[in-house]
Amino acid sequence: MRLRLLLVPLACLVVAVILQTTLFSRFSFVTPDLVLLVIILLATTDLPREGVLVMAFSGGLVVDMLGSTALGLRAAVFTVIGYVAVKTAHRVDIGPLATALWVAALTLAGVALFLVIGTLFGQGGLVSTGIGRRLIFVPLSNLVLSFVVAPLMNRLISGKVRGLL
Repeated sequence: MRLRLLLVPLACLVVAVILQTTLFSRFSFVTPDLVLLVIILLATTDLPREGVLVMAFSGGLVVDMLGSTALGLRAAVFTVIGYVAVKTAHRVDIGPLATALWVAALTLAGVALFLVIGTLFGQGGLVSTGIGRRLIFVPLSNLVLSFVVAPLMNRLISGKVRGLL
């Protein structure tokens, strides 16, 4: 059981990184942040809190290394959002709609934090084009995907579907 709590979240994170950096980076109309979605949803599983934060930092660092942003920028943002997710996960145990809205709100906070910190570190965040599209479509995409990904992750990691009807 303990090995399952380590290997399955790690596999989910690796699949999210691969899909985000290869498949979804090629499309401009589909804009989910799968790594951020997986990190947020890990807080609803039986993975310990420290494990969620380690996965958040590791996932962000890998995305930073594969992208063109400053090293550690996404790692810091994903760790902050992972911490907020861990602290607020108990509030979304009431159903799939609450989980989806929670995912969208945390994704919006993550995108906004990334834009602000990116601007401070010279990555062009708030002065780049497409800021409105990123602030709207990334949380909406994660909201829609959470209806599918949340039950799947909970069933794979915890062996049960938590908070869903």
